[in-house]
Amino acid sequence: MQQNRQLAAIMFTDIVGYTAMMQEDEQSAVIITKRYVAILRQHVSLHGGEILNDYGDGSLCTFSSATEAIRCAMEIQTQLQRAPKVPLRIGLHIGEVFFEDGKIFGDGVNIASRIQSIGVANSILFSSEISSKLGNQPEFLMTSLGKFLFKNVTAPLEIFALTNEGLVVPDKGKLEGKLAENKNNSGKTAFIATLLLLVAISLFVYRKFVRSTAFTGNEKSIAVLPFDNISNDTLQQYFSDGITEDIITQLSKIADLKVISRTSVMQYKNTTKTIRQIARELNVAAILEGSVRKEGSNVRINAQLIDANTDQHIWADQYDRNASEVFAIQSDVAQRIANQLNVKLTADEGKRIQKKATDNISAYEDYLKARKSPFQQRETLLLGALKKDSSFALAWAELALLYSKMPARDPADVPFYISKSLDAALTAVNLGPDLSETHMILGDVLKTITLNPALSIKELNKSITLNPNNAEAYGFLAFAQIELGQFTEAEINLIKAQQLDPLSGIIRGGWMTYYRYSRNPEKLMAFLQEQPTELMDARNNGIKRSYYFLKDEYDSILMIGTSFRDPVLIGISYAKTGRPVEAKKIVDSLMAVSPLDHAFDIGIIYAWLGEKQKSMEYLNLAYRMYDYNLIKIKVDKLFDPLRNEAAFKELLRKMGMEN
Repeated sequence: MQQNRQLAAIMFTDIVGYTAMMQEDEQSAVIITKRYVAILRQHVSLHGGEILNDYGDGSLCTFSSATEAIRCAMEIQTQLQRAPKVPLRIGLHIGEVFFEDGKIFGDGVNIASRIQSIGVANSILFSSEISSKLGNQPEFLMTSLGKFLFKNVTAPLEIFALTNEGLVVPDKGKLEGKLAENKNNSGKTAFIATLLLLVAISLFVYRKFVRSTAFTGNEKSIAVLPFDNISNDTLQQYFSDGITEDIITQLSKIADLKVISRTSVMQYKNTTKTIRQIARELNVAAILEGSVRKEGSNVRINAQLIDANTDQHIWADQYDRNASEVFAIQSDVAQRIANQLNVKLTADEGKRIQKKATDNISAYEDYLKARKSPFQQRETLLLGALKKDSSFALAWAELALLYSKMPARDPADVPFYISKSLDAALTAVNLGPDLSETHMILGDVLKTITLNPALSIKELNKSITLNPNNAEAYGFLAFAQIELGQFTEAEINLIKAQQLDPLSGIIRGGWMTYYRYSRNPEKLMAFLQEQPTELMDARNNGIKRSYYFLKDEYDSILMIGTSFRDPVLIGISYAKTGRPVEAKKIVDSLMAVSPLDHAFDIGIIYAWLGEKQKSMEYLNLAYRMYDYNLIKIKVDKLFDPLRNEAAFKELLRKMGMEN
């Protein structure tokens, strides 16, 4: 294979906290991603660079000049500090790269990726090779953060941070990322690093072949940490993440084992926390960790099962296979773990663990890429996967979910996407009737397109039967029960979901929805105050408005602010405090934007202004537009002024939600 080698300044970028951002507010995350991509493309082009890979929340770029690379990085960070802000970190290095079959390789790529991984939002970090090129240029201000030993890099590297105005310089003592075990590597030599590696290998061999430790955990529970991507091609991260998530899925099918959801474990990627710390935070007795190296059609997977109480290895193995055998590896790992943890495995569970998702590894890779890609890129990848294997049930399920959440550019598009989402969901269940995911997504799609939560419950219960550890299905079921006013059942399922996915932003949102619709303002505020500040700051005002709304304290809502961000509660507050003219101004503003897009908001404000006929006209319009806000019609206080109206009761009947 022909290789084109060249020396280049390599720049890696990454949006900090992108996964959590998508979970909290996917629409806002998409807006932020589009802004980031537009600015990246503009400035890389202006500075003579090339974007070799743009994977939504990050990129790999190369430049022929280190100076131009740094200038580009500075301009990008400056632009991204303007609203809506994008929390980007950037890492740079100079090294030799080569291209093979359209892909980029080389140690320089790996090193730039690792430098980026220890950055924080709005930081620019770079190696001494970059620093040496900038030394005589006073426009660049910098400071050394010290030397660090990175994973799979033999010698410590000195890392610098740009300190120009507006940039963030990370705290040297708190850096996390793709570092070797000891992140304070100043003064360490390559000899010591090699010696430690030899000791680790010796211990591994001893534990694997000489000494067998019996598992002593009281609870049969496990968390699968994100497998490290140690491929030469750092952009294979989607594949190693896919291996992690699918091993979790296989283990989750075992009713006798508690398995932590992928949403929570993925937050430990690049963590420096110890096994015991992680196990304590997730409340599990065992941890699985490992690594994935994929080169062409070959894959090597290492896996180690650890008793969190003793830090002892329970089991470890290495798989060298063709990538097409990845499903057999996942099934074998799940079976081995079940045996080591003394887990009861039924015959049906054993069959489900052995079943392949698809026989086409290329379709599988497209599916994995789609799950990690920005919203607007997923359809192409999923359709590509289905072109390669039209019987790939999980890809059909993912496509159904995508269509059901597709933001319509025009009201006429809504019925089109509804039809496509239902067709895809039914196809998924037909092709994968024994897959938890297909029933879960059919349940969610049925609720989304009919605005009737009751229609989703049968499918969600089937999903949980097939996978008793499916935290997402428990969450969906709890939301449906909340919307139907079944609060006792919803609380039980929220607790179960939280046990399986303790760090999920969606489950946190589920509790806030539960307290709001069960009309418990004190517990709503208490729950908010229990959350880490960095998680809840952005939503504080909205939750406080809900709190005051439940308590009928409308002046307090207006004191928070009267921005257009929450027009309904602000309009209601004007109406309830004797300022109907101000409330009608909000209605006029919404009308001016789009009476179709804002039919729900307009209808609710009219209800609180006492104009109930107009209110019902717009709420019926919202129903014809499939407005998802109507899903809460049985329980939300917003609808209280209308509950005795004949037209309102008729709307409930049309929705299949009559009292």
